Formats: sequence, C-alpha cells, structure tokens
Amino acid sequence: MSKAVRLEWELPDSLYDAVIGDEHQAADQAKRALVLDWVRLGRVSVRKGAELLGLGYRSFIEVLAAHRVPVCEYEEGWLDRELGVPGSGRTTGQ
Repeated sequence: MSKAVRLEWELPDSLYDAVIGDEHQAADQAKRALVLDWVRLGRVSVRKGAELLGLGYRSFIEVLAAHRVPVCEYEEGWLDRELGVPGSGRTTGQ
C-alpha cells in the first residue's frame, strides 16, 4: 500500500520563471532532493532511496556521489587511524 504526497508552494513569478521552468522536471528535481536528504539524514536506506526514485542501486550510488551525499558515516579521525597516521591512536605495527 502507498499514499500520494502532494506539495504546493507559492513562488513569486520572477523566481518561478527563473527556477521552475518545466513543472514536471522541477517536481522530479524536488523529489530527488528530498530523497537525497532523507538518505543523508539516515531516514531511509540507500536501497530504499533508489527504489523511491525508480533507480537501480548502482545508478543511485552515482547520484549520491554527484550530489556529495555520503553513503557511509565514519567517526572523525577514522581514516588517519586506519592509515596509521602518528598521533591518531593507532600505529602501523598494530
């Protein structure tokens, strides 16, 4: 089962003409932006985001990369510790 979501937004004519142009294309862009934000916030998974946009998993990963939405979250300093950077809490011999 699913439910339709409708969004209505009044914009000044000048902004509408400059930003919206084609309503169908603008609706698709808004939907993509919302799904990307949900993934970024952890509200939906990458797989669910791909499904919501009707994309394959790999295609959606490319969309995430193009919009700089991280797929994985690592704590600060993780890469330095993995690489054994001095002062990061891990040495290369461990």
